[in-house]
Amino acid sequence: MEIENQDRPRPKGLGKNEKLVWDTLASATDPLKAYEILDGLKDKGVRAPMTVYRALDGLENKGHIHKLDGLNAFVLCNHEGPHVVQTFLVCEKCNNVEELEVVAVEADITPAVRAANFHMDTARLEIKGACENCAEAA
Repeated sequence: MEIENQDRPRPKGLGKNEKLVWDTLASATDPLKAYEILDGLKDKGVRAPMTVYRALDGLENKGHIHKLDGLNAFVLCNHEGPHVVQTFLVCEKCNNVEELEVVAVEADITPAVRAANFHMDTARLEIKGACENCAEAA
């Protein structure tokens, strides 16, 4: 289970630093932490962690990337636009991540959240286990 981003077109309307961060994530095969992104951008003149964090915030707010809380790392979004409910398979052995589109999860969560009189910004489900390759190797 490998992230396949290399063929994805870069979204339009990104700032200079957002483009650099997006390109770094697009070339990665694993989720990247902010400081790993910074390390990859030092040769392009990006030296301040806040520059990377601002770009990550912008990309996340535009719906182009997701933060995986359990790994404290970032991946590109596999969908065409922003979405409220995000579901990921996270391999605990190799840290590879696959984003799933599970319409039923959103269909069940949204009414329950409304019934609780709560305004949901994001719901993120990280399903942890072993990917097919790691499970076969065990």
